[in-house]
Amino acid sequence: MTTQTTRIVPEREPSLAAEQQPRVMRVGTMLLDRYEVLAVLGSSQLGEVWQCFDRHESRHVAIRWLPTDLQRSKRLLNAIHEGIRRLSDKTHDNIAVIRRLMHVGEQTYVVGDYAPGMDIGMWSRAGTDGRRTLTEALPILGQIAAGLDFVHQQRVVHGNLKPSNVFLGPDGVVRITDFGLTPRGHLVFVRGEIQRTGSTGAYLAPEIRTADDEPDAGSDQYALAVLACEMLGGPELNPTKLVPGDLPATARAALARALSRKPRNRFASCDDFVRALGGERIARRRGRSAAEWQRIKNHLILSASTVAMAAVLGVIGYITVEVMKRPKPEPAPIKLSAPAPLPAKKAEPAGPTVPRVPPLVITTEMPTPGQPWATQTGNMEFVWVPGLSMWVGRFEVTNDQYKLKDPEHDSGDFRELPLTGPRQPVVRINFEDCVEYAAWLTEQEQAAGKLPEGWRYRLPSRTEAIAYTRAGMAGAYPWGDGWPPRRGNYGDETLAATFRDLQYVAEYTDGFAVTAPVEASGENAMGLFGAGGNVWETTSKVPGGKEFGGWQGGGGMITSLRGWAAK
Repeated sequence: MTTQTTRIVPEREPSLAAEQQPRVMRVGTMLLDRYEVLAVLGSSQLGEVWQCFDRHESRHVAIRWLPTDLQRSKRLLNAIHEGIRRLSDKTHDNIAVIRRLMHVGEQTYVVGDYAPGMDIGMWSRAGTDGRRTLTEALPILGQIAAGLDFVHQQRVVHGNLKPSNVFLGPDGVVRITDFGLTPRGHLVFVRGEIQRTGSTGAYLAPEIRTADDEPDAGSDQYALAVLACEMLGGPELNPTKLVPGDLPATARAALARALSRKPRNRFASCDDFVRALGGERIARRRGRSAAEWQRIKNHLILSASTVAMAAVLGVIGYITVEVMKRPKPEPAPIKLSAPAPLPAKKAEPAGPTVPRVPPLVITTEMPTPGQPWATQTGNMEFVWVPGLSMWVGRFEVTNDQYKLKDPEHDSGDFRELPLTGPRQPVVRINFEDCVEYAAWLTEQEQAAGKLPEGWRYRLPSRTEAIAYTRAGMAGAYPWGDGWPPRRGNYGDETLAATFRDLQYVAEYTDGFAVTAPVEASGENAMGLFGAGGNVWETTSKVPGGKEFGGWQGGGGMITSLRGWAAK
């Protein structure tokens, strides 16, 4: 099959409102009059995966729907295009290849080979005591190694090898999936902390664990060795001591070599590793990969820069000493006069300054499409968003506004720092609390005659939240493409100075260790505050719970209670 990327152009250009339309991937439906949707296979950070039947080619395929943020990731799309270019016309018994990338309107689909059967982790746990013997595991590991070595010869790296990406079919054939889906440059926020997508945990090789270096064939071999340890050691394997102790000495030595911290000390190929695991003596050594040479080059450049800087500082120091040795000229006599009074010293501010945000100017007696609006209840301000044809809350709901409904509510504190300020966003409320608040606000405004019949306040859906957060921008983040953030309340260096055990965003300071007053949470192009910030204020999943979290359903991670009015 030739390299292929397909774009299906809609009859008219979609608007923001088009993002509200449900996806077409449902069991029993047809996609592009070609793919019959049969079953959902799973879901992850990389999107939903569906089993479909390709009526044009009379075969089963796997189609992945990419989430909106990944559709805009240039790094991910470039990796997929490169994998298609190198592998789409290749076949191998042990790999399931991505064959094409389709753009249907504003949605992106990845079409690849279907890998039937159970994932290799489930197969491993089905063995005695949740583990497999070396005799059982070697044929499986040999097939995985054959697939990896084949793609490595095509200059493609998997980069995200783990049990959920390897399937054992009813025919006994092992197939590796998800080649090229390794957006290591893509960042997400989880519980207020930054996480980088791609291979994670014990499967991540040491050379790419702490830096943004690209994985190579040695990184895939490391992940294969970790998978072998779990297969042979069982689910209770100690993550700090991966090699099981009850294996033959030759097998333990092979695993230790494949798990070496230095990539050059590993085997020359994955097949060499599996043969050594089975007891063969392997003398062939591994050369340095292009990624390793690049790492060495980076270290040399850094060392040369350090030496050059030391030389420059030495010259500057020498000149400074020589200048200081020269005799100082006698100072000219100075005529003294009465000193002028010093200006009074201003007192230092006690904390970060909260900007004064002017209120919206309301000119209508009732909500009028296209005009801003403020509720009578709690003076909650709303901004009209033309692309969504609805009002969106200008700020998150504050503690004072929420207490109008529930005077007993307490947002509490985080490690003795209060979250209860009147203009801080309300926290420690669950999804049902938010729904009830929106219904209560609707009742209050209808009773006051400030809401037309049939209109209501409600919570945002996922696509609506994405639309107003991006505010028409196409950047990788709510504030654009650059990193770190330029605005908003995040886990920043102020957080790190207060809580040294928590992860934080380096080189960014917003001045607040926990939640900021809603006026200081960062304004986007639509005039909405906190749309991409105040991430500490996520709501609890457990009713009455004290932990921070978020909800899924009707939307992604919604960072606060934000109501709006709509017909």
